[in-house]
Amino acid sequence: MRQIEKIVFMGTPEFAVPALIQLIATNRKPHLVITQPDRKKGRGQKVTFTPVKKIALENNIEVFQPDSVNISSSLEKIKTLNPDLIVTTAYGKILRGRILSIPQYGCINLHPSLLPRYRGPSPINWSLFNGDQVTGSTVFYMNNHMDAGEIILQSRIAIQYNDTYTSLSEKLSEKGAKDLIEAISLIEQGNDSPAPQNDRNATYSRLITREMCKIKWHNTADQINNQIRGLAERPGAFSYLKGKEIKILHAVPTIQEHSSVGKVVGIEKFEGFYVSTGYRLLLVKEVKPQGKKVMTAYNYSLGANIIDETFTDTP
Repeated sequence: MRQIEKIVFMGTPEFAVPALIQLIATNRKPHLVITQPDRKKGRGQKVTFTPVKKIALENNIEVFQPDSVNISSSLEKIKTLNPDLIVTTAYGKILRGRILSIPQYGCINLHPSLLPRYRGPSPINWSLFNGDQVTGSTVFYMNNHMDAGEIILQSRIAIQYNDTYTSLSEKLSEKGAKDLIEAISLIEQGNDSPAPQNDRNATYSRLITREMCKIKWHNTADQINNQIRGLAERPGAFSYLKGKEIKILHAVPTIQEHSSVGKVVGIEKFEGFYVSTGYRLLLVKEVKPQGKKVMTAYNYSLGANIIDETFTDTP
């Protein structure tokens, strides 16, 4: 029986919080948490702790926030601790080979996809963009290639038609946190049986850019709906109407057709407004107009006089 007593945990956003909480709850409290430096946020530009740092401090865990975890001073700090295992999820930086060789039992990562699909930084978004019906989480040993290490365990979950990035991320982070604990148990028992990935089946996701958030109305209603789901609630898919940006946070594809593209062609009382696409109408149900709070699309339509107006790519 292997003894994993010293764990270093690396993570940054909300997605990584359930994993840290699970480690603490199962008596595997990390000896050190490494997270990205705090950033300024909001209109007041107030410095805000990362979600992982907040949980670590609440549980009296030492926090380390280097600008680069791969430089010599960071490596020395980790070496001095002599960890048995490094556990990472959504840390936000690539770990170089010198870190990977430090822990006796290696470095393991929780990735929110069914690897080798969607290797890279935004797998949940891309799974929704592509209209996948199934996704999952993977715990694997890290190596020198991005998300390409041997798999310890993998679990699948169904994507519901109304799942958004936010809801799916929450499901995967909770499920993945439990998978991490199971993976550590397997390593301790010597039953981890790591399986290589088939590189020929690998696909890759990319970082989300502002351009990717811009709605292309010549696409079909289903494609646009997948884009909206993959970006909701943040950063949000957007377009311009009457010269102002408007984010669309919830919509439903219909089977109705119209020859125009990007035009508001009707209002459904209490439901929202219809926009024509490259194929079929999209019923827009929730929006965030520029400078305003999130509201129902129907309420927005009441005072905006938008019938026969057309969404555009620029203000």
